[in-house]
This record gives sequence, C-alpha cells and structure tokens, in this order.
Amino acid sequence: MSTPGKTPLTSAPPPPPSSGGSGKYIVIGLLLLLGAAGLWVAMRPTEPPPAPPPPPPPAVERVNPMKEPQLELEPEPEPPPPPPPEPVKKAAGGGKKPAEWDCSGDLPGAAKVVNENRPQIRSCYERRLKVNNVLQGNMTLKLKVSSSGKVAATQVTGSLRDQAVFSCVRTLAETWTFPVPSGGSCAVVEAPFQFSPKP
Repeated sequence: MSTPGKTPLTSAPPPPPSSGGSGKYIVIGLLLLLGAAGLWVAMRPTEPPPAPPPPPPPAVERVNPMKEPQLELEPEPEPPPPPPPEPVKKAAGGGKKPAEWDCSGDLPGAAKVVNENRPQIRSCYERRLKVNNVLQGNMTLKLKVSSSGKVAATQVTGSLRDQAVFSCVRTLAETWTFPVPSGGSCAVVEAPFQFSPKP
C-alpha cells in the first residue's frame, strides 16, 4: 500500500556488470600468466648434454728400479778379451809338435827331388824381389816324408823372413813326391837355400 504524496521506494536492480572493463583485466591477466609460463619454460635449466667419457688413464709404465738413473751401478770395465789363439803356421814349425818330427827312416833320394824343384823355389823368391828389390837371406826347408813318399809336414825358417816367400815354398813342397823311406815309417829332409838378387 502506498502513501499518497510519497514516491514509493522501490529498490532498483543493480546494474549488470560491465563486461567491457573486467574482461580487459582478465585478458591482461591471462597474457601475464602465459608470459610468465613462457619465461619459466625459457629460463628452466635444461638438462646438460651428457659429459664425454673421460679419457683413458695414461698407461703407467712400470718402472724398474734397476733402470732408475740414481740406482744404476757404474759398470765395471770389461777385461780385455783374451788374445786369439795363434794360428798354426807351418813356417814356425809346420804346425806339428816336435815329437811328430821324430822320424827314424832314411831317404837317400831326397836331394835329387829337392834339386829338381830348386827353379820353382827360386821363382817364389824372384816374384817377391819385384816388390822388395833388396830382399835377400837364407832359408831352410824342412820336410817330413811319410811312408808313402808324400810330404806330411813342412817347416820354413831362415833370415829371409818373408812370409810370402815362405808360404809359396811350403805350397810347392807339399806337392812333391819322394821315394818311400827305408828303415822307418817316415823320414825328415832338410834343404838349405840362399837367396840374393842376381848381379
């Protein structure tokens, strides 16, 4: 019931919310939220790439304490090597023991064989004379003749002292053949030679 003269008081409905003002704030809020999320994703620490495998440890060289410089012992000086055995030289005895020159046989025809070969012996000397024109001296050729008449050993000595002549003479004498010794299994023959340049 209304009182006359008075305007009835009625409550007016509130105005509808303005969608234009608050919607703008919602959009800005969403944009900020998205920006923060994007920033968080961008700044999130990424998982580091797997580290490369560590290099293999360097090979440890086994140290021999004997090889350490401070442990090396001063090498003792090596003793000089023993002198080589003297080569057997027929010129110094024919390579035969003195007992092996003991022969009881007789060889009367030996002088003939030696004289027949004197020119060959002289040629050994003259070949060396071309190298040494003052070469001269004496030489004794000693031969051991076996029971077959073959020369079993030779020995050359003398003042000539030329090994080339001695070697040549021994080589020639070893080819000589003598008569068979009588009265024993072997015989010893000695033949002297004198060498000097021909005038």
